[in-house]
Amino acid sequence: MNIALSPEAAEHLTQDAGGRLLRIAFTTGCGGSGYRLSYTDEPVPEDEVVQVDGVTVALDTMAASRLDGAVIRYDAEEDGFLLDHPDAVAAVWCG
Repeated sequence: MNIALSPEAAEHLTQDAGGRLLRIAFTTGCGGSGYRLSYTDEPVPEDEVVQVDGVTVALDTMAASRLDGAVIRYDAEEDGFLLDHPDAVAAVWCG
C-alpha cells in the first residue's frame, strides 16, 4: 500500500488527532463512488492498518484495494482532509 501524506496533513494528524487514527472508507451512492475520511479510536477488524509518516491510517477493504498512489492533504480553509488519487474520475450527481 503506497499512500502519502502532505506535510500539512501529517502535521495536523500528529498534533490535533488526539491519539485517534484516520480511517478511510469506500462509499457508494447516487453520486457515484467516493471515500469518507474520518477519525476513529480503533480500526474495524477487517481494516488494513498502515503507518504513513508516523501516522496510523486504517483503510476498509475496498479503499485498501483502490488507493495505491493516493495523497492525503489537509485543507485549513475547509478544516478537512482531501484525497488526491491518480485514478480519480469526475462524478455526476443525481437529484
